Amino acid sequence: MKPNAYIIFTKIPEAGFVKTRLMPDYSDQEAATLQQRMLAQLINISEQIDDDCQVFLTYYAQDHATEKQFLAQLPEQIQVFSQTGETIGSKMSIAIQKVQKLGFQKVVLTGSDIPQLNGEIIKHAFEQLESSQLVIGPSLDGGYYLFGTNKLDPEPYLTADISWSTSSVYDSTLDLIKGSGVKFAVAKTLVDVDYSKDFDQVKEYLEAE
Repeated sequence: MKPNAYIIFTKIPEAGFVKTRLMPDYSDQEAATLQQRMLAQLINISEQIDDDCQVFLTYYAQDHATEKQFLAQLPEQIQVFSQTGETIGSKMSIAIQKVQKLGFQKVVLTGSDIPQLNGEIIKHAFEQLESSQLVIGPSLDGGYYLFGTNKLDPEPYLTADISWSTSSVYDSTLDLIKGSGVKFAVAKTLVDVDYSKDFDQVKEYLEAE
């Protein structure tokens, strides 16, 4: 078994369900299409690193028919499971713990709306975990796009009382990490796409349709 695991954390692209903050600059279908493109690019990137780690995709779906169609199109080497939990943090924590229980020591999880994210950044996160217990990748809006652990329970850092989807998420999480005394590393700061102005900054990184 491969010692490392990479988890893609995503919603299944569906009009009116994903990237709603892109509206009204984008229609609900255009927003869903953009999310689909970002996710497809990340799935392609994951295929570049699957020699080094097992790739998982954990998803949240609204429509069963869309869910079934989406899952049928995924590369067969990607293992999938649905998200559980009440908050974004608890969903991430449960996903990482689930993969840890399968025997993977180093686990890195990222979001799926980061066009700047590439295989080298993901590989470097695993390298950072060689000498650290935890790695976190900040996003420009004050959140974070990457969270990884080396045989460390993520729950204390992901299920604390944090105001998710605000500009204080990264700083609050970093305070928790520093307060715990674990050795940690910080990945490169990237832009995650929530608003049209975010996409304007990074559209050059997204592969053409």
